[in-house]
Amino acid sequence: MYIFGAGNYGREAIQLLKDQYRISGILDNNKAKDGFMIDGIRVFWYAGIKNQIRDEEIIVAVSGRVKDEILDQLHDDGFNKVTYLGDIRRELILKNISERPDNIEIYNRTIKWIFAHTAAGKGIRVIHYREELYPEVTGYFIPTLLRWGYRDLAVQYAKWLISIQKEDGAWFDPEDKKPYLFDSAQILKGLIAARELVPEADPAIVKGCDYIFSCQDDETGRLVAPAADAFEDPRTCSEIIHLYCISPLLEAGHIFNRNDYIEKAEKAKGFYLHEYKDSILHFQLLSHFHAYVMEALRDLGEYDLCQEAMRNLLKFQKEDGSVPAYNNVNWVCSTGLFQIALVAFRMGDLEHGRKAFQYMCGFQNPSGGWYGSYIHPDYQDENNTYFPGEEISWACKYYLDALYWKNKAEMDSVAHEFKIQYPKDDGRYQVIENLISDRIGTAGKNILDLGCGKGGYLRNLVLRFPDNKFYGVDISDEVLKYLDIAEVEKRVGTLTCVPYADDSFDLTYTCEALEHAVDINSAIREMARVTKPGGYIAVIDKNRERLGEMVIGECEQWFDETELRDIMSEYCTEVDVNKRVSYEKEDYGLFYAWIGTVR
Repeated sequence: MYIFGAGNYGREAIQLLKDQYRISGILDNNKAKDGFMIDGIRVFWYAGIKNQIRDEEIIVAVSGRVKDEILDQLHDDGFNKVTYLGDIRRELILKNISERPDNIEIYNRTIKWIFAHTAAGKGIRVIHYREELYPEVTGYFIPTLLRWGYRDLAVQYAKWLISIQKEDGAWFDPEDKKPYLFDSAQILKGLIAARELVPEADPAIVKGCDYIFSCQDDETGRLVAPAADAFEDPRTCSEIIHLYCISPLLEAGHIFNRNDYIEKAEKAKGFYLHEYKDSILHFQLLSHFHAYVMEALRDLGEYDLCQEAMRNLLKFQKEDGSVPAYNNVNWVCSTGLFQIALVAFRMGDLEHGRKAFQYMCGFQNPSGGWYGSYIHPDYQDENNTYFPGEEISWACKYYLDALYWKNKAEMDSVAHEFKIQYPKDDGRYQVIENLISDRIGTAGKNILDLGCGKGGYLRNLVLRFPDNKFYGVDISDEVLKYLDIAEVEKRVGTLTCVPYADDSFDLTYTCEALEHAVDINSAIREMARVTKPGGYIAVIDKNRERLGEMVIGECEQWFDETELRDIMSEYCTEVDVNKRVSYEKEDYGLFYAWIGTVR
């Protein structure tokens, strides 16, 4: 079949139809588009090819404004198998949604697994059926938990880690038998992330840094592992992973104005980049440990080296998205594959990142966890050796990290599509303007736009209410580059991790952003946290009853009126729902506005 229309509607048609039809080409009346490629499909000038395709099925994918004109044109030219996309669109969208993986459920199961395998008042277990807790993994879980809105659990983890730190500043393995530099550095990442919530973290961070540097060779900069057997299997792991220890040391140096920390960390970085360059560039270790190195390069600003190393690594990726655990096997390491995905996303490589991420998501166990490794379906005769029947806690951590970076990379990739400004008669904008003028106040108030994009609402509000203060938060720094309003303070953040203190705003609102937040409870909790008691939180988003009217992202959610009101009611004394929010003039019912008064 052919798609008629080489514009945005045609692109949407490709996404809806590509899994059910063989799309032979895209037709357009604009001769200048002849030969162009859209998502790998060629565009043909209609007049030049119409006599060759009279028996083919054609799906017309154009705006309603020119729909009748195109349908009449095709009818007059003798085409009989013609369908307008709009007539089958809702059915196709709902079918696609029902057939794809339930990404929200994958996320929810992961969060449940984490809570189920966390010891009361302490940290997270090593694996699902044992009681030993893992200080290292507990440590590098903290930034992840904060990113997804689980501040209380992050604080619990941090306080437990401080309580078990040894007198010399080290942290030990799960059996509490040996000190490890790598583990100690990962714990530092967590304590640095939590230090504003846990003031007692600062002395622990300094002690931890001092311990790590006490193990450094002054001449070379090498970080010498105190445990003699730390890297006893060089095929699986080597001390090159110490590159993943350097970013928290540098960060601590800047936080505490310790130039000695910075100098020593830079010396360590130089040692590993020089002595292990071949290992960096060539996939030789277990994918989990090699991916540590890839992420370390990105953390340390070694973009070009990371890009070259990732190109070499991704040569091993199969069409199904899998990357082998070692360079000479086919079975996969779960956490390694999630780590590879997140580095790909951080490098802007959505194609390889999505394939790796989706492949690994498909192996999630019903419990919400992942075994350490899985046999590839096409190579059943292999033996996987990395925790093959054990659910490992760090797989959940890297799933969550990969999901965050996937969302960010996807938003960055469409930054150019966001609107700069909405018309003042837009119904969604009118909700916010009326809320400020009728309830918030027109002077001296702090107002936050979460998921602000390019400032499409803020541009109007700063002119309408010049005596209030406005703030914007978005996950995409690419989008925020367009937010050039001097009166608006902008920061990178998410709905589940708002980069402001408690009780900062009189109004916190979000328009068409909650649908992308994944964790709705965390997002509402964060909105309420940063809003003053008696202030307001407002959500303007799509009504679930209209699901199917638009193509939606794989983690996008539309909302049931009662369900979202109940979630907000946990943090609000009352929640009003406005069902008369207009969209494109007289269309009512697609958007609702939920407005809550914060407790």
